[in-house]
Amino acid sequence: MKRAVRLAATHWYVPAFLAIVAAVWLLARQPAFMAAGGEAALLIDLCLTAPVLYILCYARKQPLRVTIIRALAITFGGIWLASWLIPGPQQVLLPQLAAVRWLGSGFVIAVELLLLAAALRIAFSGAGTAADVSKASGAPAWVARIMLWEANLWRGLWRWISGKDGRQP
Repeated sequence: MKRAVRLAATHWYVPAFLAIVAAVWLLARQPAFMAAGGEAALLIDLCLTAPVLYILCYARKQPLRVTIIRALAITFGGIWLASWLIPGPQQVLLPQLAAVRWLGSGFVIAVELLLLAAALRIAFSGAGTAADVSKASGAPAWVARIMLWEANLWRGLWRWISGKDGRQP
């Protein structure tokens, strides 16, 4: 029980985000709410409130650049999520934001690929530690350990295939 309370206190963003998504879904189906500029309010919830809450929850727990990149990803993901949660006939602003969503998503994917490349470079170097991989990518320690394990597996398989593992042909 203590662990669950500690997890909820550390990662309070997850239930908060789920509550925002549920509220957006419910409010998007209320004609009175949507008639009075509801789409803009729902977009603000998904694209501004959700990233700000993420920053408030995780800014001290991870590097700032990782927090900002993930907050941007949440912003662009909010536009995408709104396109699914808000019924098509009530979408007025969303079609105008489609280009922003695609450009933003491409930017976030490019940054995440750069972080992944840095982590893989460290993992496959043979001298990297889980802390190095975690620092380079912003991944949790357990993910960094799995990345190192997988890198060792592939390195060992390559040595075995190429005959550089010390066995006689």
